[in-house]
Amino acid sequence: MDNPVSHTNTNHERSIHNWGAKILSLVEAADAPALFSKKGYYGALMDWAMRDEQFKTQLFRFVDVLPTLTSSTEITRHLNEYLGSDQARLSPALRLGVIAAGGASWLFGAGIKTHVTGMARQFMLGNDPKEILEILLKLHKQDIAFTADVLGEGVVSEVEADQYAQRYLDLLELLGRDVPKWNHPCQSNETPRGTLPALNISVKLSALYSQIHPTDPATAVHKISDRLRPILRRAKELNAFVNLDMESFAVKNLTLNLFETIFGEPEFAAAPACGLALQAYLRECEADLRGLVDWARTRHRRVTVRLVKGAYWDYETVMARQRNWPVPVFSQKAETDANFEKLSGFLLENHEVVDAAFATHNARSIANVLAHAERLGIDQRNFEFQMLYGMADSIKSAVLQLGCRLREYCPVGELLPGMAYLVRRLLENTSNEGFLASKFAKGAGREELLKSPLEILSESPPPAQPSAEKEFRNEPL
Repeated sequence: MDNPVSHTNTNHERSIHNWGAKILSLVEAADAPALFSKKGYYGALMDWAMRDEQFKTQLFRFVDVLPTLTSSTEITRHLNEYLGSDQARLSPALRLGVIAAGGASWLFGAGIKTHVTGMARQFMLGNDPKEILEILLKLHKQDIAFTADVLGEGVVSEVEADQYAQRYLDLLELLGRDVPKWNHPCQSNETPRGTLPALNISVKLSALYSQIHPTDPATAVHKISDRLRPILRRAKELNAFVNLDMESFAVKNLTLNLFETIFGEPEFAAAPACGLALQAYLRECEADLRGLVDWARTRHRRVTVRLVKGAYWDYETVMARQRNWPVPVFSQKAETDANFEKLSGFLLENHEVVDAAFATHNARSIANVLAHAERLGIDQRNFEFQMLYGMADSIKSAVLQLGCRLREYCPVGELLPGMAYLVRRLLENTSNEGFLASKFAKGAGREELLKSPLEILSESPPPAQPSAEKEFRNEPL
């Protein structure tokens, strides 16, 4: 097994448990702590999805296909195929809960798209400019910073890529007119090094070019850069922050190359403020992070690194095995958690070069960051935590009460085309192996929630070794 961390420190582990106990005490003291922000039926529906794996799978499959259904007949037929009693096989308790909450009318009544849109609004801001501004201002007044992301990725035509580039420019214009008028200072943008840009956007590079191919990265960098430069110029004029999201493994090296290339150009060498997401579930993440820190130090260019765990685990695993390629992600959740903890320490040890943004809802991961900061004597206002809009409000509240900075990732755009985002995020955050499901659905105790991922790995059986028998295998592509 490719172990991300070789050893642990007893004092550091004690500090993690102390911070973790504080976080969980604040979470448990919250008014009716829940995983999902939306109250009532939609929140209950998602809670049920965590408790019943079969129901979750069928629900998400239906939501995923819904945008392609154009008639009531098609919707009703697919609804019964995915969520009919024979297919969903709900547990008796869950079935009674669905009926008691009015779920029968939701599952089998009219206006399904309207109801799914309502469910999606837990996690997305929609496409109405007034509503977007109202939600972001509300967060701002709660001392929660934001980063806004335009829904959509993986465009299929150059016309569509041009449209997405324009949508990013439109978003900058919308926010650029309103955000400077917000008088209330957001404390999550106040740091010992000064005030961060209140206007913060996240960009997906796969939305800016339709013909990305691993065999021709130079053309992809050229085409994407052409569409990205106007966005960066406007961001520079508006004093906005631009973060490049990290997507599938296939475009990882392209993303790193483009980031270092375009922010190395004289026009963007000093502004706008910039950042890049890195995924701890990738085996190459540590090498990529070290390379990025070296680049920032050499260029004297301050960079924000958003450290995430990764949202494409199933896809990366299935595609690699299908093609007989090495799997690029860690095989066990605890390996990713351990790598996240290790890289969190590395980021804080290099705080004079990079700003750290830790994207996690996991109390153990948050406690590890705070323990590292305490060990290094770093002001906890020198870094931030990032979480998803519409989820885990009690954890967000705990982070703010501890005096930390918090930023919410806020997708904007058409809701039904954003179903892929909805399904991916829900699958990621309701995973049976994840912290959120363990805390909010299974009611796991503190010791289990704060257990070291290295200890979990030591107790896990080693991965099964491939059979030594001769068998036919296609040559990898």
